[in-house]
Amino acid sequence: MLHTESSGEADKELLLRVRRGEPDAIETFVQRMACVPLILAAQNTRLGRALGPAELNDASQETLTLIWQRLDSFEGRSTLETWVYRFCSNTLMNAVRKLKRSRRSEELCDQQPDPTQTDAETRFTRYEHLYRGLARLSAEERACVQLKHFEERTFDEIGARLGISPNTAKTQYYRGLRRLNEILAAEEGDGK
Repeated sequence: MLHTESSGEADKELLLRVRRGEPDAIETFVQRMACVPLILAAQNTRLGRALGPAELNDASQETLTLIWQRLDSFEGRSTLETWVYRFCSNTLMNAVRKLKRSRRSEELCDQQPDPTQTDAETRFTRYEHLYRGLARLSAEERACVQLKHFEERTFDEIGARLGISPNTAKTQYYRGLRRLNEILAAEEGDGK
């Protein structure tokens, strides 16, 4: 149920009382947070139901956790529900991106090896295919992909190592990963 009768200042006071552990404030807060699954469901519908019920439930739980962790950052510039809407949007988009990456990974893993090859030949062929694809990336993209996957570095570590910001490292990584998937898919389609 969406609560529309409060102001940002009243909501700020409510959250102060929640953080102090006042039972009636916590009960009111819990009732007001019933908007989270509703907001997520509406946003998911606008995206063509990108997430199924289980993923949507996970997104609700993650959003509620984030909201709880960030209660002290509420400044009262808007109503509580307006503030929560941003959390819902961000969590939903992250869940959709994560689901897409997972599906792409599953597609790559589902490719069946040639039954006439030995395990060693199959592994060598896959690695050769991968390294040929990596060689076609720009130097920056290749470095970010290799550091992330081969050395299991964080974006902060990659950025420090390459002398770029973590956000630039993340951008280069995802751009490189997308291009690598396109290259590998094209080579598979060509029968190489």
